Amino acid sequence: MSSSLVIGLDADDTLWRSEDHFRRAEELFLEWVGPHTPDGIDLAGALRSVELGNIALSGYGVKAFGLSMIEAAVTATQGAVPSQVLGDLVDHVHDLLREPVELLPHIPEVLADLGRHHRLVLITKGDLVHQTRKVGTSGLEHHFDRVGVVLEKDRETYRRLLADWTIDASQFVMVGNSVPSDVLPVLALGGRAVHIPYHVTWDHETVDASGHDFPTLDSIRELPGLIATWDT
Repeated sequence: MSSSLVIGLDADDTLWRSEDHFRRAEELFLEWVGPHTPDGIDLAGALRSVELGNIALSGYGVKAFGLSMIEAAVTATQGAVPSQVLGDLVDHVHDLLREPVELLPHIPEVLADLGRHHRLVLITKGDLVHQTRKVGTSGLEHHFDRVGVVLEKDRETYRRLLADWTIDASQFVMVGNSVPSDVLPVLALGGRAVHIPYHVTWDHETVDASGHDFPTLDSIRELPGLIATWDT
């Protein structure tokens, strides 16, 4: 390694697919619970409201989403949802937890390229058990000097991680698909950030970033070239 820049990477929807599975789960939720919901109820809106309200209680990830689906199903149907439907939702959550990791295109070669000259770290939020399993089964863990699974990706979390890992914020670059989680907190610490949008974005991850200066790439294939310009 010859560069002092440390590259941090997000995991879900940056290295592998994630949000697609949540969208499919939501489709099944609407299909299964909808017939038992009174007219005039916005079932999708109710699920989003419950999900956002539960973040402080249960955090992020498949298990948290599963609990929110069960709660929304019961409340939106006023308790009329059949136990079979609740059981099917639980079974699907278990399927999501067992879902194999599907890497996004070009990830292994880009990490290998970056790792020749830079220290790489992985920072992802969500359920510790599930995220750790995905990291381990992805075949990518060996690329990273450190792996952090956190409850939230905010300024204080990044400050703590960088201090624990002896990384100077001014030499840190965070790469990910979420502006509020991967970009803005790092910029606030004096680091750099790169946004690589995913084709599906969770509503909670949408934010007005006007007034902030950071590059947006169409593909992670462009990342090594961009980092090379910052090395000089």
